Amino acid sequence: MQQKQNVLAYARRMAKEVQSNMTWEATDYGGYWTATDRSQVARIDARAAAALEFFRQYAGADSFWTRRAKDVYEKEGDHQSLESGARALGELLLEWSRQVEAGMADIIGSRAWGEVGVASTDVMAQVRQLMQDRDAHPAAAIVLCGAALEIGLRAAVEAHDLALDERASLGSFTRLLRRKQLITQQDVKDLEQCADLRNLAAHGDFSGLSPERAGLMEQQTNILLRRLADLHA
Repeated sequence: MQQKQNVLAYARRMAKEVQSNMTWEATDYGGYWTATDRSQVARIDARAAAALEFFRQYAGADSFWTRRAKDVYEKEGDHQSLESGARALGELLLEWSRQVEAGMADIIGSRAWGEVGVASTDVMAQVRQLMQDRDAHPAAAIVLCGAALEIGLRAAVEAHDLALDERASLGSFTRLLRRKQLITQQDVKDLEQCADLRNLAAHGDFSGLSPERAGLMEQQTNILLRRLADLHA
């Protein structure tokens, strides 16, 4: 909920900024918006670009809102001026915010990020219970840690509206996020280590497994899930 409010607050600030430094120029045919100072035109254009990127990231690349935002800006409002197009983007941002608050529109990935919370709480709570159960084999906790990581990685991919070009797996999600520079090379190494341990447990190769290794994976999984959650903070 807090993330949603942060996004909406940012959208409203952006709307205010993208509509600033303009004045209305009346004409016989109505009028148009123009920069109060011509030196502000480049800044207005940059703010408009940021607004378009906001729609792509939070409304979705193929959403009505993003398509409409691109169209209205490229057509300079109603073929009036660059500033008029930017002004219209501000109005779209405000209306999108109202629609999200009313439950009529979604922030892209908001449901996916809810899955990170599930992985971090529900699934990892089960891991903790298994770790405390002396009769439970460490493989069970390790497999669950792997499942939690896959949920978190999938959520990160979906929340950033990324397209996967190979079979969905812990490894493919990791590679995609790294290509997009959303995670570090160290994150990749940590995820690969966890994936290797998960694979041993999942394939019944228990010879190298121990409660100590399961405990280390639990700690590493919690750290990685926090890192993934931070991608949307």
